[in-house]
Amino acid sequence: MRTRFTACFSMFIILMGLAIVSGFSNKAEAAGFAIYEWGARGNALGGAMIAKADDPSAIAWNPAGITQLKGTHMSAGVAMLSPKMDLTTTEGGVSTVNSMTENVFFVPNVYITQQINDNVWLGVGTFTRFGLGTEFDSKWSGRYASYNTAIETYSFNPNLAYKFNEYISFAAGIEFMKVRADLRKTLDAARQYDTSTYNTDVDQRIVVNGFTPGFNAAIHITPSEEWSIGLSWRSKMNHRASGCASYEVTPGAAALGTGLYNDSEVSMDMNTPHMIFGGVEYKPLKNLSLEFDAIYSMWSDYSSIDYHFDKATAVGLNDISSPKKWNDVWKFQVGVEYLPIEDLALRVGYFYDQSPIPDGYIDYMLPTSDRQNVSFGIGWKYQGFSIDAAYNYLWMKDRTIDARTADHIVATKVTNSRTHIVSLDMGFEF
Repeated sequence: MRTRFTACFSMFIILMGLAIVSGFSNKAEAAGFAIYEWGARGNALGGAMIAKADDPSAIAWNPAGITQLKGTHMSAGVAMLSPKMDLTTTEGGVSTVNSMTENVFFVPNVYITQQINDNVWLGVGTFTRFGLGTEFDSKWSGRYASYNTAIETYSFNPNLAYKFNEYISFAAGIEFMKVRADLRKTLDAARQYDTSTYNTDVDQRIVVNGFTPGFNAAIHITPSEEWSIGLSWRSKMNHRASGCASYEVTPGAAALGTGLYNDSEVSMDMNTPHMIFGGVEYKPLKNLSLEFDAIYSMWSDYSSIDYHFDKATAVGLNDISSPKKWNDVWKFQVGVEYLPIEDLALRVGYFYDQSPIPDGYIDYMLPTSDRQNVSFGIGWKYQGFSIDAAYNYLWMKDRTIDARTADHIVATKVTNSRTHIVSLDMGFEF
């Protein structure tokens, strides 16, 4: 048993390293700030996994559920996201369509669970919970607010689960989250902010990295063979990331002799929210399950992004705060899984995800609205091997952004927001 566990854990460490490399070689991006692409099976079910929680991805959704997994289980996979969006800006009666630069982003996941004895399980997962990536042409009319934003996170989450009896299990864990931000926008040395000219533009790039601990807890209840209930919680995280701010100054900007735009060390502070997960699963037949989940995200925790520049000669101030004042919101998801034969599973799902961003605070870092998703997928098992695949189509309703001169936001219409997601996982059990 010990030799088997050591071999599986070593394989997990190798897979985790590969996942981190692939995850950070691209922006972890979704149309919203929170990312739920934690496994192909869950993606196919619209995320309806909180009460089910009966595969290794339960570490992300509800780690108390890993007490359903006998022996050793491990899985690894990736979700490939291809988002698109059009922003039509209007200035002086002239409208211009700006399409977001098309990219494909990769969101990896790796999990392993080990039954220690009849009551205790250990589970470890690496996955992404938050991320965004929006990129536009560096000369577009919204460049003074933002033209390229990437915020990437990656979590390492060990959990210990305890089976109290045949009906109730508990779990608790520590989450270590790696955060990286790469934020680019244009400044105007002349302070005119005329989007039709570029002579006095200054390109600003802020790159920071940080590492933050957090906590999670969960409970899984199976009152009968037909019903399962899941509840889990993930804590607010207070992130501090440090790095540098660098500037590319045009000759026109340099000629003004402002004495500013000198490279500087910089730190960035922001919070990610408390999140509460709840779900109910019902099995009217042994080969058919239906689940409904709700997730409550306390985005009011994300009240601002604060920057501290070591040199006041970077932008004229040591401290700058970008207020957010987002709202607490719900995400609702439903999934159906049907097994026509014992080793083959067919899945469909849907979710509705409310946007936390109020009208007065939406910007080009994340110009989104309420999201909806439809999905389907398939799973196949053969002895101790499994493979799961899913396709998701995610879209957002159009949104109008009113001009805010102080924030360098021009009148904007957001349209054609959609994301294609393809996921593939492989799993093993011993």
